[in-house]
Amino acid sequence: MYYMEQSTERIWNLIARKLSGDAMPEELAELELLLLQNPQENYSMEILHDLWNSRPELNRQYSENKYKELVLRIQHTGSDEGRFTNKDEFTRNYNNPTINRSKKWFLWAGSFIITSLAVFFFMQNNKATGNIKQPVQFVKNEINTKYGSKTNLVLPDGTKVWLNAGSKMTYDKDYGINFREVSLTGEAYFDVIKNPQKPFIIHTSKINIRVLGTAFNVRCYPDEQHTEASLVRGSLEVTMKGRPEKFILKPNEKLTISNAEPKAEKINTTANKNVSFQAGNVIELSHLSVLPQDNSIIETSWVNNKLVFRSETFEEIALKMERWYAVSIIFKEEKLRLKRFTGVFENETISQALNALQLTTSFTYRIN
Repeated sequence: MYYMEQSTERIWNLIARKLSGDAMPEELAELELLLLQNPQENYSMEILHDLWNSRPELNRQYSENKYKELVLRIQHTGSDEGRFTNKDEFTRNYNNPTINRSKKWFLWAGSFIITSLAVFFFMQNNKATGNIKQPVQFVKNEINTKYGSKTNLVLPDGTKVWLNAGSKMTYDKDYGINFREVSLTGEAYFDVIKNPQKPFIIHTSKINIRVLGTAFNVRCYPDEQHTEASLVRGSLEVTMKGRPEKFILKPNEKLTISNAEPKAEKINTTANKNVSFQAGNVIELSHLSVLPQDNSIIETSWVNNKLVFRSETFEEIALKMERWYAVSIIFKEEKLRLKRFTGVFENETISQALNALQLTTSFTYRIN
């Protein structure tokens, strides 16, 4: 027990030196060895490292998610004694857009201190209960993005994830130890660290995706008509839930699957070919689309803050604009829903975007 306490104390001393930039190469090697011997400290190390290196005005949603992750873990142990609530001062102030820059920096510093104290409190609680040798069983980690915002994060294995507006991703507490699996609702871009022994798997409501190491985009909003998997590089295996077909995507290929349930089946399938149903074409294999202006990929343009649509109905565009601008769009004329538009929005406000659409189709709008 005394050895474990000494190891934990040494880990936090080395973490402090690493974050401050004072750690020597031999100390960094020692820290890495100690973290391997004490895996329960890895997650706390990840949180502190990310908060130390993040700027809140550029990545507020990410910092807020990290803070909420840790609070959730502490609450799950029952050791918070009511200290943290969903309406605590940090959360309220962090969502207040009127706070000036100096106050944001103050809140960031406060959040770092709160997180550090919470990690220390959690560590001390584990010692008191004699469970320091066994990681506490936590609930799944959940990352959410609100309408009008995006976020990015790095998973424990180094895989990078970008989450679009109105999305949710969950992953188990044991992610990266024996397996790498996440569940997704919404849209995300993944840059996966290669590990042949532990394939990376994504679960959505319609499909499962399995990769070893690659970059790709998944779009699976429940209120949209299709689920899409777009491969940028590497290899990607897609299976449909409840169906035996398996599709292997190559770079620059996209698989589109209808979210509607087909009524009757008409068999017409070969490997990596379209599957047709009487209710319509539910699976389509195509190539990624490219913007002629800069040769950027349309399917991943949102990562670079571009809202792109090509010959899409006003109803489909409205769903994207609702998430992009955090608004609710109501059609008074049903025929407008079927009007089609092509365009690219980047820095435009919601009013500027609607005014641009008015140039090709006659309609009026009112903003309440």
